[in-house]
Amino acid sequence: MLGIRTDEDWIKLYEEKGALWWHDGNPKRPHALLTSGKHSDGFFNSELVMEDPNSLNDACADLIMALRTTDFNFGSFERVVGPAMGAITLVHDLARLISRRRSWPCLRAYVEKKDKGASAQMVFRRTNIRSGEHILLAEDVLTTGASVDLTAKAVEDAGGVVLPYIVMLVNRSGLKEVSGRKIVALIDRPMSTWIPSECPLCRVGSEAIHPKTPPENWKLLNDVY
Repeated sequence: MLGIRTDEDWIKLYEEKGALWWHDGNPKRPHALLTSGKHSDGFFNSELVMEDPNSLNDACADLIMALRTTDFNFGSFERVVGPAMGAITLVHDLARLISRRRSWPCLRAYVEKKDKGASAQMVFRRTNIRSGEHILLAEDVLTTGASVDLTAKAVEDAGGVVLPYIVMLVNRSGLKEVSGRKIVALIDRPMSTWIPSECPLCRVGSEAIHPKTPPENWKLLNDVY
């Protein structure tokens, strides 16, 4: 990442804030059940970084600087949009900083899940966009790209035009783009994921749990056994 701080700087900050977890191989320790339904031996808990306004401000500033190293045109869009819940504060601060760096406002909105499972959809509920607006997509952590695709579809269904870039705090997917949209991330660090039937941690008796829901699950992942 070409910004004020490097990829390693941001990983160090995640570690300092207790926001980066790796499984140590102990089968008594649970492992991560991701939103996608896949299992993993690592997890970036970006909420523990975004809860600090100074860290979030620095992250957004670095993302803007990284975008400036591309051919992205900061005058080409009206709004930043991301999925709830993870990207709500991210899109707000991105829009705030972009507004300060140009002569007219950048707005923000977010989409929310309508359904779960195979028929999952993202829709605008408590916020909205105007038909014809050009939209920059944002995400906190990218694993499969599914949430980004659902967000893009919600924007298009509402009459918006999705730009060919996605900004995010963490890209753990190993992808360089999603559906033709280039990824700009503070951290680019692939992590292993498995479907449940192929998960090696399940095979040795480790339990798969959602890392953040309920909140005490994060402590369970990090407890010493």
